[in-house]
Parts: sequence; C-alpha cells; structure tokens
Amino acid sequence: MKNITFLTLLLVSLFSNAQESQLTIFSEDGDAFYVILNGIRQNEEPVVNIAVDYLVNEYYDTKIIFADESIPVLEKKHLMVVDIDNNRGEFVYKIKTTKRGKKLRYYSFTPFQAILPPPSNVSVIHYNAVALAPIQTITQTTTTTSSGNGDQINIGVGVNADGTNVGVGINVNTGSSTTTTQTTTTTTGGPTDVIIVEEPGCYVMSRPDFNQALESIKSKTFSDSKLTLAKQITKGNCLTSGQVAHITSLFDFEDTRLEYAKFAYSYCFNPENFWKVNNSFQFESTIEELDEHIASFGH
Repeated sequence: MKNITFLTLLLVSLFSNAQESQLTIFSEDGDAFYVILNGIRQNEEPVVNIAVDYLVNEYYDTKIIFADESIPVLEKKHLMVVDIDNNRGEFVYKIKTTKRGKKLRYYSFTPFQAILPPPSNVSVIHYNAVALAPIQTITQTTTTTSSGNGDQINIGVGVNADGTNVGVGINVNTGSSTTTTQTTTTTTGGPTDVIIVEEPGCYVMSRPDFNQALESIKSKTFSDSKLTLAKQITKGNCLTSGQVAHITSLFDFEDTRLEYAKFAYSYCFNPENFWKVNNSFQFESTIEELDEHIASFGH
C-alpha cells in the first residue's frame, strides 16, 4: 500500500512538473498584431486575439508588432507565464491605449487545471520554435495614362454660292487612356519607430519572501516605522494587487493606509486589479481619493 501511495504521488508530481502554460494576448482596441516570443514570430497572419500554448519556460521576451506600421512595437522583457508559487496555467495580457501610447498589461491568471477551451474568435497557436518567413506587406499602385489631344469637338458649316445647299461637319476626338495596376511586395521586420519598452524585467515577490516581509512589518511598534519598512519592501519588489492590499491592511490609521496605497500603485505588478486594495479602507472618501490618484497616471 505504501509503495502504491508513493508511486501515485510520484506520478502526480511528474505530471505537475510537465504542465505547460498558455499565453493569451488580446487587443482592447481591435488592432491586429503579430506575437514574437524569444525572437520567433508565432502567428502567420496578424490577429486581434491569440492564445499560444505549450509554453515550458517561466518567462519569455515578448514583442508585439502591429499590422499598422504607424503603431510602434511593444516590447516586454521576461513576460511571466508562472505565478508567484511557480504554478502554471493561462496568463492573459491585454493591449490597451493610454495617454502615453499603447501598453501591454497583465489581466488575469487561470490555474492549469481550470483552463477552459478558448472562444471561437481566439486564434490558438502551439508554441512555434522554428522561425517563420519575414513579415511581408503587399501594396498596389494604380496609374492612369492618356494619349491624344483629349476631348475635342469640331463643327464646320458650309454654304454654296446660290444659298441653296448647306453642309454641316462634326468631328469628335476623345483621345485614349490606359490604366496600369502594379503590385509591390515589401519584406519588413516591422516598424522602424523607436520601440516602446513597457517596463524593466519584474519578478513577483515569492510567497515565502512575502510572508517574511509581513512579519517584519508587523514587528514594528510605531506606524511611521511600519510605513518606512513597507515602502522599502515595495520599492525593491514587484507586488501583486493582493499583496499590496494585505500590507495596506496592516496599518492602524486610514491616512497611513492611503499614503502607502498611493505609493505602492507605481510598483504593482497587475494594476488592473488594484481595486482589491479598496477593501482595506473604512471610508468611501478614501477610496475616491485613491481613485483620483490612479486616474492621474492615465492608465
């Protein structure tokens, strides 16, 4: 019985370690794009919603090249496809437009065991490790040329000496034109604009390290000391919105909670879920003030 139990645990462990992650990226504004992972383009044609599965690494250097070449490339170093406990699943990122241009933002995570089949409008790609051909842009040029003197109408009237015969002559010359359509195929690696680097490489604080940080903050007697330490920890790490909310709740005074939450927003790994921090406050006015602070960033 013990051997069977050990074998079962071993198989479960091996299965868990063999799991892959899935990366889903969608364009909030419907701008079609190509996905480049570790220097390799994944999709043949530009799409607005894509899922790339069979990802075995923990992080991928990612580029988003838009079909509209007027939109600069988005680049994200070390795009995370494991959570803080090294669990795998579906990681969803969205491309959104802010006051400072397009950004690639973390959106959600679904554990491996709970991943559902993607909707019909999502292009599913198995991770492509072989380089595709360079992106090609096809353009058509239409040229119209004309020959002759253009449209001419000549009218002649003749009368004989007796005044009994009248002759009328009409000559119409419309000229001629030729229309030529030329198709040009251009090979390109994407726009030549300055690449927007979304943010430096960032690793979410692990659960053991975070728990240790919580204990250190709790050990401080004075509110100012707690706040100073919390800011030091936050500035040196990438915290999730849930972790920020947990630290915020450690402070005794509403003003201190608000001050820390405002500070932590700039270091939050997934600011789209910063609403979780609202549960740490007692008054609606505090939540409104925090919301005004977030709005000032233009996200």
